Amino acid sequence: MKTRRVFKILALVLFVFLLFSGGYFMYQLYPKDRNSSDVVSVQIKEGMTRTDIAKLLYDDGLIRNSTVFALYTKFTHVKILAGIYEISASSSASDIASIINSGKIKTSKITIPEGWRATDIEDYLVNTKHLSQFKGFATTAAQYEGYLFPDTYEIPIDASTDNLIKLMRDNFDTRTKGLAITPDVIKLASIVEREANTDADRPIIASVYLNRLKADMLLQADPTVQYAKGNWKSVTLSEYTSVISPYNTYLNKGLPPTPICNPGLKSIQAVLSPASTNYLYFFHANGTSYFSTTLQEHQAKIKKYF
Repeated sequence: MKTRRVFKILALVLFVFLLFSGGYFMYQLYPKDRNSSDVVSVQIKEGMTRTDIAKLLYDDGLIRNSTVFALYTKFTHVKILAGIYEISASSSASDIASIINSGKIKTSKITIPEGWRATDIEDYLVNTKHLSQFKGFATTAAQYEGYLFPDTYEIPIDASTDNLIKLMRDNFDTRTKGLAITPDVIKLASIVEREANTDADRPIIASVYLNRLKADMLLQADPTVQYAKGNWKSVTLSEYTSVISPYNTYLNKGLPPTPICNPGLKSIQAVLSPASTNYLYFFHANGTSYFSTTLQEHQAKIKKYF
């Protein structure tokens, strides 16, 4: 009788202990602050253990108990995926575990316009989007100038320069697949991109430069001088000859050594399918492009519209 009574008491004590332990465990999975509207950016790095992550979340005020969280992620087979996650302080521990198991890391949407060079892209990423890891992007990306496809991208907040270059280069390959792309096509397309005010102008401007190349004339493209100067400010008359650079097409025949910016698909297509013209000259005035076949005609139009 005594043995049976002792067994019942022990069983009751064990039951109460398990009930208390289970309740305590479940309580530790509740949101730390259900009413909080705060969102915390949490960076999970490669190689971090469950214990490391639990401590990080605890220190950020997102979970009640680091040990319980670590055990929960282990028993529920939560995968630890590196990245930066935005986690609401009102999330439960199980919700947080699901977030870091999802791979849906914090991202930044960036838009790279047609006609930007690598230095423009770096300035935008660092100073506008505040992605400091892209300092030095222009130096690394310079060799890919012309092939960093202009587009809108959604990138992980911790993406590296190499990650972004690969993304843009792969996009270039995808968007130009099937086109007869050569280095000269991209060089000329980059000039057309900086010169054209409208889509309708692109194939005509492309024809002007192709006609000049065929006639062994200097291209005399202002954007190439701007590239040589290192900015897109208007070129002065003196700079046509004072800017000494292989990129200055007022001093050097042929195309520049490399593309001067990253052209969009329409400029590339304009070079591949130019208008059929005899134009050798053009200029812009009041938002309109004026084309001419002779220098005399060109000069007369300049006198008329300026």
